[in-house]
Formats: sequence, structure tokens, C-alpha cells
Amino acid sequence: MEKVIFDTNAYRYLVTDKNFDEIDQLIEKIKNKEQQRGLESLISPIVAKELLAHVADKKDPSFQKCLNAIKAMYLHNGDGESYRLIASPEMLIAKSFFNEAIPAKEETNKAMIQIAYHLAKKPSAYVFRKFQRNLNLNRDHVLDSENNYALTLRQFVKTVDPSATGWKIFPDNPQKRQETLANIRSINTSLDIAAGYISIVYQLLLASGKQVHISDDDLYDMSQEFIKVFPEVVAHYKFVLENLVNSEFNLLENNRNNFVWDTQLMFNIGNHSISGEKLYFVTADKAIISTAIGQNAKYTILTYEEYLDYIN
Repeated sequence: MEKVIFDTNAYRYLVTDKNFDEIDQLIEKIKNKEQQRGLESLISPIVAKELLAHVADKKDPSFQKCLNAIKAMYLHNGDGESYRLIASPEMLIAKSFFNEAIPAKEETNKAMIQIAYHLAKKPSAYVFRKFQRNLNLNRDHVLDSENNYALTLRQFVKTVDPSATGWKIFPDNPQKRQETLANIRSINTSLDIAAGYISIVYQLLLASGKQVHISDDDLYDMSQEFIKVFPEVVAHYKFVLENLVNSEFNLLENNRNNFVWDTQLMFNIGNHSISGEKLYFVTADKAIISTAIGQNAKYTILTYEEYLDYIN
């Protein structure tokens, strides 16, 4: 069966104007249509992580919509007995480049889906009390990841233009901006981005007790392979870097630091398959769509409306 993954906003859109009790019938209808089309859905751990981050605090403005979206996500991909979960980016890199697993990541992902199951089944006060600590830990991890991402890109701005006082790079020097853009678009920057992802996973493997070792030459070879297998990831990261050059792109405003999750979701977009079957990705995010099209992956990505048309 062909596979499909919904991004975070696709599930949020799915439950628009639906109350908690109406979701069961909606999802059942969608699953029946998918079965007729030979489609099977999968949960992205990134999507689960983002949605769960908004239900740790009932005062969160997105609490109810995300709680409804969590129910839709779980019912779409599982039942009380089992669920279908795709590997997280770290686990995918670990398997692809080191032929290893990261047990701690696997356990964390399983724990998140178990929480989602209980919230989908009966989001009672008892259930929230039972999982409050884990919900808080997930929320804090999401916030820390977004802040660290923004700080990393703020350091990029200062490294490229030490005189920068805000987020704008060389505001009064068009030639320098063009030189910076040319550097961002170069193969060397692609290799640096790839090496960054691989190095993070390498450190996770070492921390988990895995006996792995890579030389500088190994890292270079892996990075070359990475940009061939995951060009969409690299392209989306570069999209953010180019925005830093072309505009006053403050990553600490307007929720832009959640680009960190959009880039990670790009691991699920492109010429990939699961068990030999084509993989589709459903999103309304313009940057994700344009990046996918730019990497010739337009036939693997669908908007929410296109997907509903596709399954009739």
C-alpha cells in the first residue's frame, strides 16, 4: 500500500469546526476512503511532538485545537492495539549511515504515542495528571530546541557579518549580500549542513554506548551521500539562511523558530519509499511545498485540499 504522512497543520485543519466527539466519524470516513485508494497513513514523531507541546498547559491558546488534532492523528494511524509510526530524523540517519538504532529516541517516541492514545481515548483530568510530567518535559524540549535553533542562526548572522546589530546581514552592502548568498548556495554549504546533522547523530550514538567511529574522510563521504538522499532537507535549511540575508528575518518573532521542525519534516519528502511503496506528504506550508517543487518532488507532496480530492 502507498503511504501518507500528515504534517502538524494538516491535522489541525482536519479538525477545524469539529468538536472532540465528531472526530471519530470523520476519521473513520477518511480511513475508508484511504483503504479504497490503497493508502496507509503513518505518524511523524515530529508532528506528535509539536501537537503534544500545546496540551501541557490548558491556558495555551491552541490547547483545544491541538487536543482535537491529537485525537485525529492517533485514530488516523492507530487503535488500542497498535499504531503506525515513522522513524524520527535522528533514527533515520542512525540507520542509514551507521546501521544503528538509538534506544532512548525509540522509547521517547513510543512514550509520546502512548500519551496521544490516552488523550485520544479519554482526556480526563486523571489522564492529564498522570502524564503531566512527560507533557511538561516534551513542551520544554520543544521550546529549548526552537530557542537553540534561533540562537544557532543568530550566531550564523554574527559570523557572516560581525558588525550586524540585528538579524539583517550587510544591510548597506549589496555586493557583500550577493557574495553571502553565493556561498549559501554552494556545494560546500550543503556539505556543512549534512555534516552537522550526521555529527549530531554520531554524538547521540556515542552517548547511548554505541561503538561507532568516523574519521574526517568518513564524515565527508557521508555528507556527500546525505545531500543526494535528502536534498529537500538541505534545500529547506538553505531557504532559511537565504531569508536571513534577504530580509529582516528575526527567528525569535512570529513563531519562525519552528522552522526547525519544518526542516526535519523534509526528511519525509522526496523520492522516498517505505517497504517499496511511494510516500506522500500532506501539508499547506508554502515554504515546504516550494522547496519540494524546487527539488523535483512535486509529485510526492499534496496540499490538504488536494489530498481530500485524491481520496475522493
